[in-house]
Amino acid sequence: MNRRDTIMSWLRAGLRAVDPRVLTSAALAGESGPLTVIAIGKAAPEMCWGAYDAVGHIEGLCIASRHAQLPDGVELIVGDHPIPGESSLRAGMRALEVSAEADLALISGGGSALCEVPADGLDLQLIADVNQRMLKAGTSIEVVNMVRSHLSLIKGGGLGALPTLILSDVAGASPAVVSSGPTMASTRNPEMVLDRLADLGFAADHNLEEAVRRPGAPPNAEQRVLLIGDGRDAATAIAKTASTEAQASVADGWIRGDYLSALEKFLEAAATGVTVAAGEASVPVEDGGVGGRNTHTALSAARLIAGTGIWFAALATDGGDGNSGSAGAIVDGTTIIRGGPPDEALRTFDSATYLRQSRDLIETGPTGTNVADVWLVWKPDADLEPILASS
Repeated sequence: MNRRDTIMSWLRAGLRAVDPRVLTSAALAGESGPLTVIAIGKAAPEMCWGAYDAVGHIEGLCIASRHAQLPDGVELIVGDHPIPGESSLRAGMRALEVSAEADLALISGGGSALCEVPADGLDLQLIADVNQRMLKAGTSIEVVNMVRSHLSLIKGGGLGALPTLILSDVAGASPAVVSSGPTMASTRNPEMVLDRLADLGFAADHNLEEAVRRPGAPPNAEQRVLLIGDGRDAATAIAKTASTEAQASVADGWIRGDYLSALEKFLEAAATGVTVAAGEASVPVEDGGVGGRNTHTALSAARLIAGTGIWFAALATDGGDGNSGSAGAIVDGTTIIRGGPPDEALRTFDSATYLRQSRDLIETGPTGTNVADVWLVWKPDADLEPILASS
Protein backbone atom coordinates (compact mmCIF):
# COMPACT_ATOMS: atom_id res chain seq x y z
CA MET A 1 0.00 0.00 0.00
CA ASN A 2 1.42 3.42 -0.94
CA ARG A 3 1.44 6.33 1.47
CA ARG A 4 -1.61 8.02 -0.02
CA ASP A 5 -3.66 4.83 0.36
CA THR A 6 -2.31 4.37 3.87
CA ILE A 7 -3.38 7.86 4.92
CA MET A 8 -6.80 7.29 3.36
CA SER A 9 -7.21 4.09 5.37
CA TRP A 10 -6.48 6.05 8.55
CA LEU A 11 -9.02 8.71 7.65
CA ARG A 12 -11.66 6.05 7.00
CA ALA A 13 -10.98 4.62 10.47
CA GLY A 14 -11.76 8.07 11.87
CA LEU A 15 -15.05 8.19 9.99
CA ARG A 16 -16.02 4.74 11.30
CA ALA A 17 -15.40 5.93 14.86
CA VAL A 18 -18.08 8.63 14.47
CA ASP A 19 -20.68 6.46 12.73
CA PRO A 20 -23.96 8.11 13.82
CA ARG A 21 -25.97 4.89 13.64
CA VAL A 22 -23.61 3.03 15.95
CA LEU A 23 -23.23 5.94 18.39
CA THR A 24 -26.97 6.62 18.58
CA SER A 25 -27.84 2.97 19.12
CA ALA A 26 -25.26 2.70 21.91
CA ALA A 27 -26.56 5.87 23.58
CA LEU A 28 -30.13 4.49 23.62
CA ALA A 29 -29.24 0.98 24.79
CA GLY A 30 -31.81 -0.17 27.33
CA GLU A 31 -34.47 2.31 26.19
CA SER A 32 -37.83 1.00 25.02
CA GLY A 33 -40.00 2.10 22.12
CA PRO A 34 -41.90 3.33 20.38
CA LEU A 35 -40.34 6.79 20.25
CA THR A 36 -41.39 9.88 18.35
CA VAL A 37 -38.23 11.62 17.18
CA ILE A 38 -37.18 14.83 15.50
CA ALA A 39 -33.85 14.33 13.73
CA ILE A 40 -32.15 17.39 12.24
CA GLY A 41 -28.80 17.63 10.47
CA LYS A 42 -26.50 15.96 7.98
CA ALA A 43 -26.33 12.81 10.12
CA ALA A 44 -30.09 12.73 10.77
CA PRO A 45 -30.95 9.63 8.66
CA GLU A 46 -28.23 7.51 10.28
CA MET A 47 -29.21 8.73 13.76
CA CYS A 48 -32.81 7.68 13.03
CA TRP A 49 -31.61 4.19 12.12
CA GLY A 50 -29.56 4.06 15.31
CA ALA A 51 -32.66 4.88 17.36
CA TYR A 52 -34.60 2.24 15.46
CA ASP A 53 -31.87 -0.35 16.13
CA ALA A 54 -32.04 0.41 19.85
CA VAL A 55 -35.78 0.53 20.51
CA GLY A 56 -37.38 -1.40 17.64
CA HIS A 57 -39.89 1.20 16.48
CA ILE A 58 -39.73 4.94 15.89
CA GLU A 59 -41.81 7.53 14.09
CA GLY A 60 -41.55 11.26 13.60
CA LEU A 61 -39.61 13.66 11.38
CA CYS A 62 -36.15 13.60 9.79
CA ILE A 63 -34.75 16.83 8.30
CA ALA A 64 -31.67 16.02 6.27
CA SER A 65 -29.39 17.29 3.52
CA ARG A 66 -30.10 14.43 1.11
CA HIS A 67 -32.66 11.79 0.27
CA ALA A 68 -32.30 8.58 2.28
CA GLN A 69 -34.27 5.50 3.19
CA LEU A 70 -35.75 5.74 6.69
CA PRO A 71 -37.62 3.45 9.08
CA ASP A 72 -41.35 3.21 8.37
CA GLY A 73 -43.25 6.01 10.07
CA VAL A 74 -40.46 8.61 9.81
CA GLU A 75 -41.21 11.51 7.48
CA LEU A 76 -38.27 12.92 5.49
CA ILE A 77 -37.84 16.55 4.45
CA VAL A 78 -34.69 17.52 2.56
CA GLY A 79 -33.79 21.08 3.51
CA ASP A 80 -31.57 23.59 1.74
CA HIS A 81 -27.84 23.85 2.55
CA PRO A 82 -25.68 25.85 3.15
CA ILE A 83 -28.15 28.72 2.66
CA PRO A 84 -31.70 28.21 3.99
CA GLY A 85 -34.46 28.26 1.38
CA GLU A 86 -38.11 27.36 0.93
CA SER A 87 -37.48 23.68 1.73
CA SER A 88 -35.80 24.75 4.97
CA LEU A 89 -38.85 26.84 5.84
CA ARG A 90 -41.17 23.91 5.15
CA ALA A 91 -38.97 21.73 7.35
CA GLY A 92 -38.99 24.29 10.14
CA MET A 93 -42.76 24.67 10.12
CA ARG A 94 -43.18 20.91 10.24
CA ALA A 95 -40.64 20.63 13.07
CA LEU A 96 -42.64 23.09 15.17
CA GLU A 97 -45.71 20.91 14.67
CA VAL A 98 -44.01 17.60 15.51
CA SER A 99 -42.10 18.96 18.51
CA ALA A 100 -45.29 19.08 20.56
CA GLU A 101 -45.50 15.26 20.54
CA ALA A 102 -41.82 14.29 20.23
CA ASP A 103 -39.98 12.18 22.81
CA LEU A 104 -36.43 12.69 21.58
CA ALA A 105 -34.34 15.00 19.40
CA LEU A 106 -31.39 13.74 17.34
CA ILE A 107 -29.23 16.73 16.39
CA SER A 108 -26.17 16.91 14.15
CA GLY A 109 -24.33 19.65 12.29
CA GLY A 110 -25.82 21.34 9.25
CA GLY A 111 -29.28 21.74 10.72
CA SER A 112 -29.04 25.52 11.01
CA ALA A 113 -29.57 25.88 7.27
CA LEU A 114 -31.74 22.79 6.78
CA CYS A 115 -34.45 23.86 9.21
CA GLU A 116 -35.61 27.44 9.61
CA VAL A 117 -38.55 29.66 10.61
CA PRO A 118 -37.70 33.39 10.75
CA ALA A 119 -38.60 35.34 13.88
CA ASP A 120 -41.75 37.45 13.70
CA GLY A 121 -41.29 40.45 11.41
CA LEU A 122 -38.39 38.89 9.47
CA ASP A 123 -38.44 37.02 6.18
CA LEU A 124 -36.51 34.12 4.72
CA GLN A 125 -34.61 36.32 2.25
CA LEU A 126 -33.08 38.32 5.09
CA ILE A 127 -32.02 35.10 6.84
CA ALA A 128 -30.48 33.81 3.60
CA ASP A 129 -28.63 37.08 2.97
CA VAL A 130 -27.21 37.15 6.50
CA ASN A 131 -26.05 33.56 6.18
CA GLN A 132 -24.46 34.20 2.78
CA ARG A 133 -22.50 37.21 4.00
CA MET A 134 -21.29 35.44 7.14
CA LEU A 135 -20.08 32.44 5.13
CA LYS A 136 -18.19 34.65 2.65
CA ALA A 137 -16.62 36.60 5.52
CA GLY A 138 -15.26 33.41 7.07
CA THR A 139 -17.16 34.04 10.31
CA SER A 140 -16.54 31.41 12.99
CA ILE A 141 -19.29 28.83 13.41
CA GLU A 142 -19.85 29.92 17.01
CA VAL A 143 -20.60 33.50 15.95
CA VAL A 144 -22.61 32.36 12.92
CA ASN A 145 -24.88 30.25 15.10
CA MET A 146 -25.18 32.97 17.75
CA VAL A 147 -26.47 35.37 15.08
CA ARG A 148 -28.76 32.72 13.58
CA SER A 149 -30.36 31.94 16.93
CA HIS A 150 -31.40 35.58 17.41
CA LEU A 151 -33.20 35.66 14.05
CA SER A 152 -35.12 32.38 14.28
CA LEU A 153 -38.12 30.79 15.96
CA ILE A 154 -36.44 27.37 15.68
CA LYS A 155 -32.94 28.03 16.98
CA GLY A 156 -31.95 28.58 20.60
CA GLY A 157 -34.54 26.22 22.03
CA GLY A 158 -37.48 26.95 19.76
CA LEU A 159 -38.53 23.27 19.63
CA GLY A 160 -38.66 22.96 23.41
CA ALA A 161 -36.37 21.23 25.91
CA LEU A 162 -36.61 17.72 24.46
CA PRO A 163 -34.20 14.99 25.55
CA THR A 164 -31.43 15.37 22.99
CA LEU A 165 -28.58 13.35 21.51
CA ILE A 166 -25.95 15.46 19.75
CA LEU A 167 -23.28 14.60 17.21
CA SER A 168 -21.17 17.75 17.25
CA ASP A 169 -19.50 19.53 14.33
CA VAL A 170 -18.40 22.50 16.44
CA ALA A 171 -14.96 22.38 18.01
CA GLY A 172 -15.16 22.19 21.79
CA ALA A 173 -18.24 24.40 22.00
CA SER A 174 -21.36 24.01 24.09
CA PRO A 175 -23.76 21.43 22.64
CA ALA A 176 -26.25 24.29 22.31
CA VAL A 177 -24.19 25.64 19.40
CA VAL A 178 -24.68 22.54 17.21
CA SER A 179 -27.29 23.34 14.53
CA SER A 180 -27.91 26.51 16.59
CA GLY A 181 -29.49 24.47 19.38
CA PRO A 182 -33.10 23.88 18.26
CA THR A 183 -33.88 22.13 21.55
CA MET A 184 -31.51 24.01 23.85
CA ALA A 185 -31.73 27.52 25.26
CA SER A 186 -28.72 29.56 24.14
CA THR A 187 -26.98 32.56 25.61
CA ARG A 188 -28.53 35.80 24.36
CA ASN A 189 -26.30 38.68 23.33
CA PRO A 190 -28.42 41.16 21.34
CA GLU A 191 -25.79 43.93 21.34
CA MET A 192 -23.12 41.69 19.86
CA VAL A 193 -25.52 40.35 17.24
CA LEU A 194 -26.69 43.83 16.21
CA ASP A 195 -23.07 44.99 15.98
CA ARG A 196 -22.20 41.98 13.83
CA LEU A 197 -25.19 42.55 11.57
CA ALA A 198 -24.15 46.19 11.15
CA ASP A 199 -20.62 45.05 10.22
CA LEU A 200 -22.20 42.87 7.54
CA GLY A 201 -24.16 45.83 6.17
CA PHE A 202 -27.60 45.22 7.70
CA ALA A 203 -29.27 48.28 9.16
CA ALA A 204 -31.18 47.57 12.38
CA ASP A 205 -34.71 48.61 11.46
CA HIS A 206 -37.57 48.19 13.95
CA ASN A 207 -38.42 44.62 12.97
CA LEU A 208 -34.83 43.42 13.04
CA GLU A 209 -34.03 45.04 16.36
CA GLU A 210 -37.25 43.77 17.92
CA ALA A 211 -36.51 40.22 16.72
CA VAL A 212 -32.94 40.27 18.01
CA ARG A 213 -33.91 41.71 21.41
CA ARG A 214 -36.84 39.38 22.06
CA PRO A 215 -36.46 37.01 25.05
CA GLY A 216 -35.06 33.59 24.28
CA ALA A 217 -36.23 30.21 25.49
CA PRO A 218 -35.63 29.72 29.23
CA PRO A 219 -32.95 27.17 30.22
CA ASN A 220 -34.14 23.85 31.63
CA ALA A 221 -31.82 22.34 34.23
CA GLU A 222 -33.67 19.01 34.05
CA GLN A 223 -33.19 18.55 30.30
CA ARG A 224 -31.34 15.38 29.28
CA VAL A 225 -28.58 16.16 26.76
CA LEU A 226 -25.88 13.74 25.67
CA LEU A 227 -22.96 14.46 23.35
CA ILE A 228 -22.42 11.15 21.56
CA GLY A 229 -19.46 12.11 19.35
CA ASP A 230 -17.33 14.90 17.90
CA GLY A 231 -14.23 15.59 15.85
CA ARG A 232 -11.92 14.71 18.70
CA ASP A 233 -13.25 11.15 18.60
CA ALA A 234 -12.48 10.91 14.89
CA ALA A 235 -8.98 12.35 15.39
CA THR A 236 -8.27 9.91 18.22
CA ALA A 237 -9.30 6.95 16.09
CA ILE A 238 -7.12 8.15 13.21
CA ALA A 239 -4.10 8.49 15.49
CA LYS A 240 -4.71 5.08 17.03
CA THR A 241 -4.87 3.44 13.60
CA ALA A 242 -1.80 5.32 12.36
CA SER A 243 0.20 4.24 15.41
CA THR A 244 0.66 0.81 13.82
CA GLU A 245 2.85 2.49 11.16
CA ALA A 246 4.40 5.49 12.91
CA GLN A 247 4.50 7.44 16.14
CA ALA A 248 1.09 9.16 16.26
CA SER A 249 -0.69 11.67 18.47
CA VAL A 250 -3.64 14.05 18.61
CA ALA A 251 -2.73 17.74 18.78
CA ASP A 252 -3.74 19.68 21.86
CA GLY A 253 -6.78 21.90 21.46
CA TRP A 254 -8.86 22.38 18.34
CA ILE A 255 -8.43 23.80 14.84
CA ARG A 256 -9.77 27.35 15.14
CA GLY A 257 -9.47 30.83 13.67
CA ASP A 258 -7.81 31.95 10.46
CA TYR A 259 -6.89 28.90 8.39
CA LEU A 260 -3.37 30.00 7.45
CA SER A 261 -2.35 30.91 10.99
CA ALA A 262 -3.87 27.67 12.27
CA LEU A 263 -2.11 25.67 9.54
CA GLU A 264 1.32 27.17 10.17
CA LYS A 265 1.01 26.59 13.92
CA PHE A 266 -0.15 23.02 13.33
CA LEU A 267 2.76 22.21 11.02
CA GLU A 268 5.32 23.86 13.27
CA ALA A 269 4.08 22.14 16.43
CA ALA A 270 3.68 18.68 14.90
CA ALA A 271 6.08 16.08 16.22
CA THR A 272 7.97 13.60 14.09
CA GLY A 273 5.50 10.99 12.86
CA VAL A 274 1.76 11.50 12.51
CA THR A 275 -0.18 14.31 14.18
CA VAL A 276 -3.95 14.70 13.88
CA ALA A 277 -6.23 17.62 14.79
CA ALA A 278 -9.95 18.32 14.61
CA GLY A 279 -12.04 21.46 14.35
CA GLU A 280 -12.88 24.12 11.79
CA ALA A 281 -10.80 27.00 10.48
CA SER A 282 -12.13 30.18 8.88
CA VAL A 283 -11.47 30.87 5.19
CA PRO A 284 -12.77 34.25 4.00
CA VAL A 285 -13.84 33.87 0.36
CA GLU A 286 -13.45 36.79 -2.05
CA ASP A 287 -13.76 35.10 -5.44
CA GLY A 288 -15.99 32.40 -6.83
CA GLY A 289 -13.74 29.47 -7.66
CA VAL A 290 -14.29 25.78 -6.96
CA GLY A 291 -13.16 24.67 -3.52
CA GLY A 292 -13.80 24.55 0.20
CA ARG A 293 -12.08 25.04 3.55
CA ASN A 294 -10.19 21.78 3.27
CA THR A 295 -9.04 21.98 -0.34
CA HIS A 296 -7.92 25.58 0.20
CA THR A 297 -6.02 24.59 3.35
CA ALA A 298 -4.50 21.53 1.67
CA LEU A 299 -3.23 23.56 -1.29
CA SER A 300 -1.77 26.12 1.11
CA ALA A 301 -0.06 23.27 2.95
CA ALA A 302 1.27 21.87 -0.33
CA ARG A 303 3.05 25.16 -0.93
CA LEU A 304 4.57 25.05 2.57
CA ILE A 305 5.84 21.46 2.30
CA ALA A 306 6.95 21.56 -1.35
CA GLY A 307 10.12 19.58 -1.96
CA THR A 308 9.99 17.71 1.38
CA GLY A 309 8.93 14.21 2.36
CA ILE A 310 6.01 15.55 4.40
CA TRP A 311 2.38 14.58 3.75
CA PHE A 312 -0.70 16.59 4.75
CA ALA A 313 -4.40 15.75 4.62
CA ALA A 314 -7.50 17.87 5.26
CA LEU A 315 -10.88 16.12 5.37
CA ALA A 316 -14.46 17.35 5.68
CA THR A 317 -15.95 14.48 7.65
CA ASP A 318 -19.36 14.85 6.00
CA GLY A 319 -17.75 14.20 2.60
CA GLY A 320 -18.69 17.61 1.18
CA ASP A 321 -16.11 20.39 1.28
CA GLY A 322 -17.66 23.65 0.11
CA ASN A 323 -18.54 23.49 -3.58
CA SER A 324 -15.50 21.34 -4.39
CA GLY A 325 -17.32 18.10 -5.15
CA SER A 326 -14.78 16.43 -2.88
CA ALA A 327 -14.13 15.82 0.82
CA GLY A 328 -10.74 17.55 0.86
CA ALA A 329 -7.28 16.52 -0.26
CA ILE A 330 -4.09 14.62 0.57
CA VAL A 331 -1.00 16.53 -0.57
CA ASP A 332 2.74 15.94 -0.34
CA GLY A 333 6.06 17.50 -1.25
CA THR A 334 5.48 16.79 -4.95
CA THR A 335 2.02 18.37 -5.32
CA ILE A 336 3.36 21.77 -6.38
CA ILE A 337 5.96 20.13 -8.62
CA ARG A 338 3.19 18.20 -10.36
CA GLY A 339 0.61 20.96 -10.43
CA GLY A 340 2.68 24.08 -10.98
CA PRO A 341 2.47 27.43 -9.14
CA PRO A 342 -0.63 27.51 -6.90
CA ASP A 343 -0.84 31.27 -6.42
CA GLU A 344 -3.67 31.95 -8.85
CA ALA A 345 -5.74 29.02 -7.58
CA LEU A 346 -5.32 30.25 -4.00
CA ARG A 347 -6.07 33.87 -4.93
CA THR A 348 -9.30 32.92 -6.69
CA PHE A 349 -10.28 30.19 -4.20
CA ASP A 350 -10.12 27.65 -7.01
CA SER A 351 -8.16 25.07 -5.03
CA ALA A 352 -10.29 22.06 -5.96
CA THR A 353 -9.72 22.65 -9.68
CA TYR A 354 -5.97 22.69 -9.08
CA LEU A 355 -6.02 19.62 -6.82
CA ARG A 356 -8.21 17.68 -9.21
CA GLN A 357 -5.63 18.22 -11.93
CA SER A 358 -2.82 17.18 -9.58
CA ARG A 359 -4.88 14.12 -8.55
CA ASP A 360 -4.76 14.94 -4.84
CA LEU A 361 -8.50 15.23 -4.03
CA ILE A 362 -10.27 12.97 -1.54
CA GLU A 363 -13.62 11.85 -2.95
CA THR A 364 -15.79 9.89 -0.53
CA GLY A 365 -19.28 11.06 -1.41
CA PRO A 366 -21.65 11.75 1.52
CA THR A 367 -20.34 9.89 4.56
CA GLY A 368 -23.49 10.03 6.68
CA THR A 369 -21.63 11.66 9.58
CA ASN A 370 -20.58 15.24 10.36
CA VAL A 371 -18.00 16.20 12.98
CA ALA A 372 -16.42 19.14 11.08
CA ASP A 373 -12.87 18.74 9.74
CA VAL A 374 -9.76 16.75 10.54
CA TRP A 375 -6.19 17.61 9.57
CA LEU A 376 -3.29 15.15 9.48
CA VAL A 377 0.43 15.70 8.97
CA TRP A 378 2.88 12.83 8.47
CA LYS A 379 6.27 14.34 9.18
CA PRO A 380 9.43 12.28 8.74
CA ASP A 381 11.62 15.27 9.73
CA ALA A 382 10.80 17.24 12.87
CA ASP A 383 12.37 20.47 11.56
CA LEU A 384 9.83 22.47 9.55
CA GLU A 385 11.31 25.89 10.24
CA PRO A 386 13.19 26.24 6.92
CA ILE A 387 10.02 25.38 5.00
CA LEU A 388 7.85 27.97 6.71
CA ALA A 389 10.59 30.58 6.50
CA SER A 390 10.88 30.16 2.73
CA SER A 391 7.15 30.13 1.97
